[in-house]
Amino acid sequence: MWARVVKNPLTAALAALCLLLAAAVVGQAAYRHFVSSPAQYRAGQADKAAEISRSLAAARAEQAAETLAKERKQAAALAAAQAEIEKEKQNAQTAVNHLRRELGRVQQYAAAQSGRRNLPAAAASAGAPDETSAWGWQLFGKCAAEYAAMAEAADHQRNDLAEWQAYGRTVSGD
Repeated sequence: MWARVVKNPLTAALAALCLLLAAAVVGQAAYRHFVSSPAQYRAGQADKAAEISRSLAAARAEQAAETLAKERKQAAALAAAQAEIEKEKQNAQTAVNHLRRELGRVQQYAAAQSGRRNLPAAAASAGAPDETSAWGWQLFGKCAAEYAAMAEAADHQRNDLAEWQAYGRTVSGD
């Protein structure tokens, strides 16, 4: 049928050449679409994966920096609270030392008062109030010593509680 339409062999060769050229163009387009396209897809996929990896790394670095800043802030707040607690401890220790000196004076006075009953009494009725007074001072001295021990234990417990409260406030972010 082709031979009947085209009577000239040169025209037939030219038509065959045009068909061959058209087949080459169609083949090239098919190659680009089916063979070259997966390579472009893989290249695009690799670029997108690299972009996602970079954004995740940046987010991790930002989160780490925020966490470090928060930890530093908490550590500074805890250090400030501990410094304040240490100052309060020193003030309490100073007060305890003053009270211990005063307790020593009271105990010396109580001992002096109890020593007075060894003195000869002028009359029998005068000895009784001295003994009662001396006994009262001794009791007062013993009570003051026990109270000082309890106060020292209470101060120690208050200091421990203050440290834990400061730590809790710092950790909870209050």
